[in-house]
Amino acid sequence: MQTVSIIGCGLMGGSLGLALKSARPALSVCGWDTPGSLEMARQRGAIDREAEDLADCVRGADLVVLATPLSATMQIIDDLAGILEPRTWLHDLCSVKGPVAEQVQRSLGHDRFLGGHPMTGSEKAGIRFADTALYENATYVLCPHDGMPRDQSFESVLDILGATGALLLEMDATVHDRIAAHVSHVPQLLSVLLVNLADRAKQQDPEVLRLAAGGFRDMTRIAGSPFPMWEDILAANGEEVTVALRSFRELLDNLLSDLDQQAFPAIGALFHQAEQTRDFIPSDGKAFLKPLADVFVFTADRPGALVALTTALYDADLSIKDIELLRIRENRGGTFRLGFDTSNEAVQAISVLTEAGFTAYKL
Repeated sequence: MQTVSIIGCGLMGGSLGLALKSARPALSVCGWDTPGSLEMARQRGAIDREAEDLADCVRGADLVVLATPLSATMQIIDDLAGILEPRTWLHDLCSVKGPVAEQVQRSLGHDRFLGGHPMTGSEKAGIRFADTALYENATYVLCPHDGMPRDQSFESVLDILGATGALLLEMDATVHDRIAAHVSHVPQLLSVLLVNLADRAKQQDPEVLRLAAGGFRDMTRIAGSPFPMWEDILAANGEEVTVALRSFRELLDNLLSDLDQQAFPAIGALFHQAEQTRDFIPSDGKAFLKPLADVFVFTADRPGALVALTTALYDADLSIKDIELLRIRENRGGTFRLGFDTSNEAVQAISVLTEAGFTAYKL
């Protein structure tokens, strides 16, 4: 596989191009989008060539990737009729799989179609937010259809997608859409409702948002996602989303009943079950192909504290692979999470930092 064409060079398409060019510099990547997005994608190195039109973009391509919103993807599939070569593989990144596969069958009858959904993204949109590491360690769902050829060219498609550092997972399209409703689509709606709930409370308590700390921000990070994209998703996967919301409503009704009856053991069981289940959610850091060993460090709020911390590790020849400020209290200090390659390095870092006067520990 030598040529990949990306239709839609925004966050997802641009990040895909960056990842592919980073892993396979010799790969030729062509892009098609609005002129402004195309120019920035080429300047950032996500694509090698700007296509003049759709036909120019797909001509001679080994793999064509549709990295556009769902409604645009449906239209582009229609537009590909008569210009997509039979040997070319077609792939999409939409978060709803069943309707896209049906559209391909209706409009193209193309057997070399492999639906996909990388379980990654951002609340930000556009090529300027594209990230080479966006796909790394993310679960990348693939939905092959019955009768799809699994020949050497198919293996080449898997090889190209795997070069992004994502974890490929094959799944039936219907199963994907049902799962996505529970872990992606409903959480988006709940995030929006939580923010609107706080906004409603603001009418009585104007200071409510000043008390909205890290937990609330974490739970509502995706509330700012653009509605036009979600309108497409909810329209296409509305049936599964409705089923999931009804299941959530049942859980909420049970919780309300337990609160009314002060059935705290039952509520405690919910907490315990959630704690156990959440432990199974992957938490590997983006841009790292294996989990990092984390060290947590508290440092006082004083000039030069962070410099002293990093200098101590530098002098001990310990390399920080990831750093995150978890919390900070004015005039007191903050807690940092430091990521190291190995557990042994993490243990050494704790020793070095403790000797340097910091409070350092592992969970």
